Amino acid sequence: MTYTIKRLWQLLLDGDTEWGTLAIRPQRWGATSYRIVMYPPGITAEQRRRVRLWRGCYAWGAALWLCATAVLSGFTTPWTAVVIASAITAAAGAVAGARAKDTRKLVRSAEVTVLSPDTDRAALARARLIVTIGAAMTKVDAMRNDGTLGLTQHELMWWHAYEQLDRNTAIPSFGRYGVVR
Repeated sequence: MTYTIKRLWQLLLDGDTEWGTLAIRPQRWGATSYRIVMYPPGITAEQRRRVRLWRGCYAWGAALWLCATAVLSGFTTPWTAVVIASAITAAAGAVAGARAKDTRKLVRSAEVTVLSPDTDRAALARARLIVTIGAAMTKVDAMRNDGTLGLTQHELMWWHAYEQLDRNTAIPSFGRYGVVR
């Protein structure tokens, strides 16, 4: 039981990959959303945890606010509980942002929503870029785990994929359907 909880907590903080995440999700009306988040190569596990904590602030912040409001409403008036819970949540978010420091600015992400059927070539190209980088990094991770790829080669491939999401070389953002951050 303890090992399972420890492993789940570690997975929540570290994620399942060192390099970042790839998410392909169906949306309404047949659209598909593609999103990739890449951490800078050479980042330590502690820095990655801090960045993940910062980037997940909206989710855990909402849970913290609801729990704090529920607990505090038993001790004080509802509006006072809301104000105190808001202050606690804002302070926790500020601490998470301060702990992530400059590392959070180095994280790169790209996102696009492809409407179906879509003839927008720029959106399709961006989706293909996201899928290609994510598939390559997943393959590189599998090769490293199998022992066919060393840590140096893994880091080199990570750098190559990270540079593909460079703000200057990536497909420029357009409309409301895609951004590079």
